[in-house]
Amino acid sequence: MYLAFYYMTEPNKSRIIAQIKAILSGIDDSLEDEDKLSMVRGYWEAGRLATEYKDSTGMLLKDIAKEIEVPDWALQRYTQFYKTFPKGYPEKHGNRVVSWTYICCILPVHDAKAREFYLKEACRHGWNKYELTKRIQKDYYGAVEDAAHANPPLAGKTLRPRKQRLYTYAAEVIKIVDADTFDLEIDVGFKAKQEHRVRLRGINAPEAGTSPGRKAKRFVERELAKCVVEKPLFKGNRANRPLVVVKTYKMGQYGRYTADICYLPGEANPETIAESGKLLNQVLVDQGLARKVE
Repeated sequence: MYLAFYYMTEPNKSRIIAQIKAILSGIDDSLEDEDKLSMVRGYWEAGRLATEYKDSTGMLLKDIAKEIEVPDWALQRYTQFYKTFPKGYPEKHGNRVVSWTYICCILPVHDAKAREFYLKEACRHGWNKYELTKRIQKDYYGAVEDAAHANPPLAGKTLRPRKQRLYTYAAEVIKIVDADTFDLEIDVGFKAKQEHRVRLRGINAPEAGTSPGRKAKRFVERELAKCVVEKPLFKGNRANRPLVVVKTYKMGQYGRYTADICYLPGEANPETIAESGKLLNQVLVDQGLARKVE
């Protein structure tokens, strides 16, 4: 068996790098709508070219960022933008241009319908980034959906992440309080992080002070120990924290968010974890370490 690799020629490499540089240098961060429109178009196109360049050369994004002479976090944001909207993005809602600020706010939202809802509402009401971020964190889309359609009960015996209210963030596990309660440091976008205590949705594990509770907690610790990644989410963080993806729902009676936690041993890409990871809620039920609750 032979593995075939496509290597981009040096002239093509230089041409694409020059294209990306030209796009980014031509962007004027202005308050005028047409300038905002061209700015967002430019970031999308830069993300597309950088993604294709990475795929064809095998280079790391941080190395491409050095060649382009931009911060690696910025290039990651452009490529995330392109991957989230590979076929194009909504440029306007009504008479208002979808700004780069709005785009950055909704990138962590995994559900396409929710992203569209937030962009439309932000444009309609003229929200700033703090107002939009707050509504995403408070699950405004889910509240509107719940008001329009009563949530059906969980079907069957299997827990699955809900299709609605899917606000998906990469997170590091700071502390495992017990098998169903965690302290997380969550990446909420804009290079910002928040610490929250979350409880797993739809299950109840024994208290940590009991023998079954200690057994369940040890199981979770072993599972998440496989999810420690080399590079932390935030510069300066400890490098031995497990990486998970958390999908938050409404805040419970004790001031904790209920959540689905997905994990995938050895995986450092949050998108892959969200799509292919194990649902910890269900794993605990399957192992007989927690029971389902309505």
